[in-house]
Amino acid sequence: MDAAYMDALNQNREIRAENRVKYLELTGLFKLDSTSNTFGKAVSNEFVLPIENLAETIGSIDLSEEALTFNAAKNIKITNAQDEEIETLPLEIDANGNSVQLFHKQLKWQVITRSGALYLRVWDLKNPGIQAFKGFKNYDINSDYIFEANFNYFETARLESVESKLGIPDVTDFIGQLRFMYEGEPYSLDIGSEGFVMVGDLTSGETTYGGGRYMYIDLPETDGTVTLDFNYLFNPPCAYSEFTTCLFPPRQNQLAFSVKAGELLEEAL
Repeated sequence: MDAAYMDALNQNREIRAENRVKYLELTGLFKLDSTSNTFGKAVSNEFVLPIENLAETIGSIDLSEEALTFNAAKNIKITNAQDEEIETLPLEIDANGNSVQLFHKQLKWQVITRSGALYLRVWDLKNPGIQAFKGFKNYDINSDYIFEANFNYFETARLESVESKLGIPDVTDFIGQLRFMYEGEPYSLDIGSEGFVMVGDLTSGETTYGGGRYMYIDLPETDGTVTLDFNYLFNPPCAYSEFTTCLFPPRQNQLAFSVKAGELLEEAL
């Protein structure tokens, strides 16, 4: 591989490593399945966050048929992204299924939507897991897993139910299909928005993460030839954080050969 290729791949991996911090900060994921969902350090809360310097109760997410509301506990300072203090705030869910983020000490949280259900997602900016995580090893770079592939857009995006880390199906979209040849056999992958690809192969659950791996490809404006480079495959967030909601590759993206390229499951020592 030439120096330009190596520089591009290494830069991609460095950016990915930096982006992982937001998932390593995750410290809680709780389904909102009662009318009043208190959270904080005390075991009496609906959702317990065992972090030493937290308040016994930070506040509650109150759920009714009419509204979703955050209420701060007494004498607990809560702020929004503009650093304005919040005591009570209606939580509107945006087009992406998320509420605004709120903050207390090193914590931030928001309500997210997965498979039609609401969850409280919590980040801890001082999570010990950030320093404990040492990264992943990679297969040696292998040109055998770089392909010239044909990409075709679907007439309309296809919505499909796929399995997820939550143990329940979720819906995602596929905008086109990629076709390529490997050892004389034809294969295809369905491609999501912005060139997002979920891939399973015969290494999944052996040397790579059992739930498959991800990558992005650069898409043409119209149907045409693209480069499919499996050396860019990376582990999804659920390979290193239990508080994630990753989607798993659909059946048609399970390849019947071993892709010995990209990230391994084993953490680097």
